[in-house]
Amino acid sequence: MNVEILNYLPSIIGIIFFPILFLMMWKIYKKIIMMKYAKSFVDYVSILDYHINKAYEIIHKDRVLTYSLDGTRVSDSEFGAISHDFVKLVIKLIGPALHSEFKTLYGNEDTFIFNLIEHFNTRYEEDEIRKQTLESISDGGEQKGDNIYDTQS
Repeated sequence: MNVEILNYLPSIIGIIFFPILFLMMWKIYKKIIMMKYAKSFVDYVSILDYHINKAYEIIHKDRVLTYSLDGTRVSDSEFGAISHDFVKLVIKLIGPALHSEFKTLYGNEDTFIFNLIEHFNTRYEEDEIRKQTLESISDGGEQKGDNIYDTQS
């Protein structure tokens, strides 16, 4: 009977040892990947920033500009749809390879999308065209320097 146990001993050790070895190697691999992202973070951010700005320009021109020129706010439901269109456009612009990289960099898809939507919300709130239109409306439709016959400067 003792001999039978010795025959199974290498298998038992292998069953215990290899998963532990695999987990240790997986943790080392994850640390190496995160170090790669940390070293290249500025590059990743600049690439993402370029595509975010491009997508914002497109979405703003196609979907938000009319509201800005009127000095009105986008309704909440429309704003949600525009935000999601913005996210889809950014993902389309960066392509599947970079999308996968950014999901890894941010931890998961939800965090990546949350950051994109937050960026869009911030840019929308800082919309200069809308601010100028609102100021123009509150000033009675005439901004300083708009009247060419105005001699007061």
